[in-house]
Amino acid sequence: MKSVSLNRYTSDFNDLRVVDAPAPEPRQGEVRVRMLMSPVNPSDLNYVHGTYRTALERVIWNHDAKDSGAAFFDPAHTNPCPEPPFTLGGEGLGIVDAAGPGWLARRLLGKRVAVAAGPPNGAWQEFTVVPARKAVALDERISDEQGAMFFINPVTAYVITREVLKVPRGEWLLVTAAGSALGKHVVRLGRVFGFRTLCIVRSGANSEELTQLGADAVVETDSQDLLKDVFGLNGGRAVSCAMDCVGGELAGQVVRCLGLDGRLVLYGTLVNDPLQVPIRDLMMPVAQISGFLLPNWMARQSIPSLLRVMRAVKRLTREGIFNAPVDATYPLERISEALTASVQKGRTGKIMLRIAEV
Repeated sequence: MKSVSLNRYTSDFNDLRVVDAPAPEPRQGEVRVRMLMSPVNPSDLNYVHGTYRTALERVIWNHDAKDSGAAFFDPAHTNPCPEPPFTLGGEGLGIVDAAGPGWLARRLLGKRVAVAAGPPNGAWQEFTVVPARKAVALDERISDEQGAMFFINPVTAYVITREVLKVPRGEWLLVTAAGSALGKHVVRLGRVFGFRTLCIVRSGANSEELTQLGADAVVETDSQDLLKDVFGLNGGRAVSCAMDCVGGELAGQVVRCLGLDGRLVLYGTLVNDPLQVPIRDLMMPVAQISGFLLPNWMARQSIPSLLRVMRAVKRLTREGIFNAPVDATYPLERISEALTASVQKGRTGKIMLRIAEV
């Protein structure tokens, strides 16, 4: 089968190769999926560049990673960070063509599913194997394109707003990089669940669209003062919740926007600069900062909890809450071009890989 292989961490997308590999076989509780489509996400580039590996080496439970040669996503050392060579691709859509033993796996046989994959056995190949708990059957009301994007952005947006922050009805949620697909998902979720969204964007390129989607306020940091505008929103009242995927100086400004017991969830590092916060900026409002990584969150949930969240995300996807545009679709053989397109400035939609036809 065709498989996108990364042989070493790299900044050159031309280093990626499409190779021939044996089709994997599912084990207990796993399904094999004949892949049809898969998007390119920023998290995929973290695997290409080795960003996750570098970050995990700084975590306390990987203190000896440089000596041992292994780094893990969890303290129990059950989920290793893969080392090249491996197959890329964090999510996608396909059809289950084989199932290992177990009821969860067998019930998906022959069904069209969205999968949460990821290296070392990612979605950018003709067949992939995933645990059955990471595959969600979809009906015909959800298109192939939207189904391929089911996990990373929609589930992250839903879990942070409804399960982690639990943003109360009527309260403000500040969201940075709001012009992204995930940011727009959050705006629509605010309309559904009754919380107000304060959208932070760099320029006015997405401001009108965010307003039309239902954003309650938009701040353009290139031309506006974030703290001044937040102060003026509601008589000087701060925000109770915030989510940031940018980091660096902007994340530090977001901390200053938090009110008493305010909470900030960090889920990305688009600028890849450290967050520098004066300690008293957290002490005075008794504010909290926490991190979020979807695979680690999913790994810690019970099957009933995961099924409940997936049912909710599936329902909202059918209703169009998580609809995201696609800018261009590339065949697997043009993976280098696809990744190059994914990092172009001004892009508004996803870059998609077409792995096979139905």
